[in-house]
Order: sequence, then structure tokens, then C-alpha cells
Amino acid sequence: MAYSAIHGFTVQEATNLQVYNSYKCEILTLDAANEKYTNSGSDWDTPAKEILFYSAGSVADDDGITITLKVNGSHGDDIVLSHDNLPFTVKGILVDAVTIHGQSGDTDAITVLSFH
Repeated sequence: MAYSAIHGFTVQEATNLQVYNSYKCEILTLDAANEKYTNSGSDWDTPAKEILFYSAGSVADDDGITITLKVNGSHGDDIVLSHDNLPFTVKGILVDAVTIHGQSGDTDAITVLSFH
């Protein structure tokens, strides 16, 4: 079945064709108020098929950014990135939510662009 304005893609078509019905863009601010790190996260109504993380313009050079993905209801291992690793793309899995931890004394802003 092809896409029409009345009917969206079926789940199988969306999976096979890697199509997206919607997207969401959020700027997550990692505030340095907490001495160790501060959590910032995002949840969606439907899982994301692809996620792009990039700097929103204010990430310090010495920062370590830790990303945790929630897949199938449970959180996975931490993904540790330096600012040199941005932009960073996750695809090939369905992600329910994202949590980001900042590790420096600065306030960092990371943009999360998710395709559903």
C-alpha cells in the first residue's frame, strides 16, 4: 500500500522503507548547578527510528557528555562522547527515550533531533 494523505504508512511499511511520520527537535540544557552532573531527558509518544545529537552552540571543549538510551522499556549502557564526537547519530534501533548527563562546570546545550 502506498502512502496517501488519508492513510499513513503501516508499521511494516515504515520499518521496511525507513520512513518517518513525524519528528521532534529539543534543546536539552545540561545545567552545572549540580556538582557532579545534571540529568536532562526527553520522552516521546512513539519510539524514534533515528536520533541526531548536535551542539546547540555552547559545549565546552573539555566536556564529557554521557548519553543513555531507553530501548524496549529499559535503559542501556552509557555512551560517553567528547564534544569532538558531535554530531552523533543513532539509527537501526527503536529508542523510547534519551537521557543526557553533562560532566563539566559549564552549562551545555545539546540539540536532540528525533525522527519517528
